[in-house]
Amino acid sequence: MAPRPHWWHVLQASKNEVRLAVDLYNRSGDARQLEAFIVHMSMGWLKLLQAHFEQAGRDVYIRDSRGRRTRHEDGDWKYKSLSALMMEFFTPNDPRKANLDFFVGLRNRIEHRHEKNIAALVAGRTQAYLLNYETTLVELFGDDEAVATELRFPLFLSSITDDAAKAVKKVRSQVPRGVLEWVQDFDAGLSPDLAADQQFDFRIYLIPYKGPKTEADAVMTFVRPEELTEEQNAVMDQVRTIIREKQIPVADLGTLRPGQVVERVAAELSRPFTTHHHTQAWRYFGVRPPVGADDPTKTKADFCRYNQTFERYVYTESWVSYLVRKLSDPETYEAVMTWKS
Repeated sequence: MAPRPHWWHVLQASKNEVRLAVDLYNRSGDARQLEAFIVHMSMGWLKLLQAHFEQAGRDVYIRDSRGRRTRHEDGDWKYKSLSALMMEFFTPNDPRKANLDFFVGLRNRIEHRHEKNIAALVAGRTQAYLLNYETTLVELFGDDEAVATELRFPLFLSSITDDAAKAVKKVRSQVPRGVLEWVQDFDAGLSPDLAADQQFDFRIYLIPYKGPKTEADAVMTFVRPEELTEEQNAVMDQVRTIIREKQIPVADLGTLRPGQVVERVAAELSRPFTTHHHTQAWRYFGVRPPVGADDPTKTKADFCRYNQTFERYVYTESWVSYLVRKLSDPETYEAVMTWKS
């Protein structure tokens, strides 16, 4: 039997990194699971792209101005970083790239004594990080190389046993301000479509199944929205409406009308902030669609929400704090106030 090519061994090393990442994340206790998961998932992604580039005959080395491979001081070849390979592999608006970029940045901002709360805050993105790897792995190397059958779905309690809105609010209150602001700034740079993509932030509805059990039943089944029939989609739309209406009385307690935002921000800034300035701000930061948009609900939900009942936009406390933080910088203030679409 002919020896395996080098890229195959790199691919197996990639899969081993991902297996380790999931094992460390799912272990009991609270000893740096998130940091370990990010580190090993990053290595898994790096080796996955290296294996793909090698198999495709593409370059994985850092070269000098004359096109020669370069070495580290210890003599090893210098390889392209994960960020460099991502830039070559993904299109700019690929949600998988946005998810990877998020974790590359988050890794250096984790404060270990708050790691459990940070992990809860980014749980959906963590799940997407893993699912995106599996999707890309199968896309590039086929079903035979998949790791999905080896990994188990983690058991969890807090999101089911606690009131969801209260649980999220509690978690956010315990995350260090610097991390929250970094996440907020990262999200503010995403389009609403990209931020809502499941490949960036994986979100699910858990609906207990109470029908009769059959031999074909699975404990948990994932169904893609595009695979649902019109009748099933209608039921899901009803479920989403029920959940949204149930949460609105809680979530909207902290929302503000535009005039209230103006009043709050103006009181904090040492420079003018009027209704016109607020309009400039939401346009500049892209937190809601323009007047007359086909879909008025496409907002950056951390900052702004569309109230369908009253057909108006309401804003969050996070939007107020974001504006105060951003507009306190003279250059940002000037850029916002002079911005034209």
